[in-house]
Amino acid sequence: MHIVLVHSKYENVEEARTTVDPMGANRMATTVKAVKDALEVSGHEVIPVEADYQLLSKIKKMKTPDLIFNLSTGISDKRSQANVVGMLEMLHIPVLGSRLTTHVLGLHKEITKSLLYAYNVRTARYQLVEDENAPIRKDFIYPVIVKPEHEGSGIGITASSKVDTPEKLRKIIMEKIALHKQELLIEEYLPGREFTVGVMGNAHLEILPIKETVFLDEDLKMLTYDLKMENDVMNKIPADIPEKLEDEIKSMVEKTYRILRCQDFARIDIRLDAEGKPTVMELNTYPGLVPDFSFFPMLAEAAGYSYAELINRLVEIALEPVVIQ
Repeated sequence: MHIVLVHSKYENVEEARTTVDPMGANRMATTVKAVKDALEVSGHEVIPVEADYQLLSKIKKMKTPDLIFNLSTGISDKRSQANVVGMLEMLHIPVLGSRLTTHVLGLHKEITKSLLYAYNVRTARYQLVEDENAPIRKDFIYPVIVKPEHEGSGIGITASSKVDTPEKLRKIIMEKIALHKQELLIEEYLPGREFTVGVMGNAHLEILPIKETVFLDEDLKMLTYDLKMENDVMNKIPADIPEKLEDEIKSMVEKTYRILRCQDFARIDIRLDAEGKPTVMELNTYPGLVPDFSFFPMLAEAAGYSYAELINRLVEIALEPVVIQ
């Protein structure tokens, strides 16, 4: 097949972006090479194309692809990830991944949580704040976590994101709004074990083995950007959990995937609350595919997929008929 590999810029990246995500460009470059190699080994013709404001015109000038394998996390920032998907949808060519609506919902964490709450899926108590003077809800149980509303890869999550008092919260809000220049999501901290679940499919879903993140720092017990980049945690795949809990997590993950109308693949993060009940933390509509680093390839490997087999399985799934349930 003729496959166009759309990716974000990874050379001469703007200083503002490298400040909040210093490893982002390197991760993108590594992923593009790995995915391209995996597809070419299977006999596909692969043309990488950088996502920019001329993306549609560049693709229209090419031989019409059979599939667009989209890796782009945005043109200028994460918030434009959904815009790239919207552009690609106008070409009426099969594109790997969920459609525009799902990316918009997933990138706005407050909207994701509102939808889950409406469908009776457990999620931590939360609030969106737009500026440092916003009134904070009085029923928060501290500590709380403060993070940018539409980022991924742990961007904006630092040790200071875990806040123990309302007084400290106001200071952290001011600092993070100044740095990230976007709304912040505040949510109650969930003290239990943390799990990551990968899903592939459309009409029929394959739920990959559940991963538990084991934190070496018991005081922090939170996956910050630095911990994620340095891989300074233990990943247990499959997680050692009772069958009842495993079934409950899988059921919650499948329901979340369907509610948000995910397509092809996604990653959902789960954490246990103070009572040991699984609770949805976040949806990642474009899980990272960095070999030997990203969680999704780890989960797929535990299910028996080599990296090349995973990438080519995603191609197969992207070309399947989609049934929205």
